[in-house]
Order: sequence, then C-alpha cells, then structure tokens
Amino acid sequence: MRTIILATAIRLLIPVFQIFSVYILFRGHNHPGGGFIGGLIGSIGFIFYVMTYGTKHTLKNYFRVHLKNDKVADLHSRARHRFHIARVNSRYRQRVEDEWKWEHRIMRIRPVYIIATGLFLAATSGLIGLFSGNPYMTAIWTGLEIPIVGKPGTTLLFDAGVYLLVFGIVLKITFVMAEE
Repeated sequence: MRTIILATAIRLLIPVFQIFSVYILFRGHNHPGGGFIGGLIGSIGFIFYVMTYGTKHTLKNYFRVHLKNDKVADLHSRARHRFHIARVNSRYRQRVEDEWKWEHRIMRIRPVYIIATGLFLAATSGLIGLFSGNPYMTAIWTGLEIPIVGKPGTTLLFDAGVYLLVFGIVLKITFVMAEE
C-alpha cells in the first residue's frame, strides 16, 4: 500500500515519533514504563515506513553508517570515490593498494546489534549498585539536577537499555515479517 500521501506523511512523522519517544523515555524514567513505551513509539514510524517503502529501502536510508578516514578527502573525483566504495564493499574483497585500503566503509546497523546493546545496558545498570555495596539493581542517583530530565541515575540507564531492546525487537519482527 504505497500512496503519495502516506509516503510523504511518514517521512515527516518519523522525526516526530523519535523525538516523542525520547521525551517519553526521559519523562518516564521515574515512572513505570518509560523505556518500554518509548521503544514502542520510536519503532512505530519505522513500521509504517517499512509498510510504505519496503525493508530494503528502510535499511538503506536509516540503518547505515558511513565510516570515513582522512584519506577520503584526497580523492579527486566523485566517480573514483564511488568506484572505491563499491570495490571495498563488494562480496569478494581483493587486496588493494595501501593508500586505498579501508578509506571508506558502509556499516549496516542490524536490529540484533540494537537488541544486544539494550540488553547489555539494562543488565549492567544494576552492577553500579552492586559495586557500591548495595544489592543488585539498587537505584543510585547523581547529585546534579538536569532541567528536563531531572536527576539522572541507574534507573535511566535501565530504561535506556529497555528502550533499545524493545526498539530492536520490534524492528527485527517488522523486517522479518515484511520480507515474507
């Protein structure tokens, strides 16, 4: 189902969903459900984007990171640069001259990595209380007060881990179901 109205609206709404989900994450860190509902809201925009454009287009536009090195600026032409990117990212990597080696690489962020990062962050947020001599998952807050966030502490780390975990799981489920 790809209509022009939906395609335009979802491109404009993805940043709104992301900003609102981060607001819910920070607002809910002292209340139950901040990380969980924030992760769900953050993934809603991408669910609609996958429904509109497809999985490949979504992965291409939102889940790639360009890693650059200083030698990229020395390239003389755009065509030569594109040829080099294709050569570095090809399936069959061949040895290239030292001056061209790993100047530019495109890394795909997979939902599994987001899930693993969230699980690691949520599990290790309880270790701070354990190392301070308290039981595991004891909440500890810092002394400084941030205007919108409040007092950050281990509960915010735990909610951020839950946020990433839920966000990654919903994306993984969406991508798998959209491909079939």
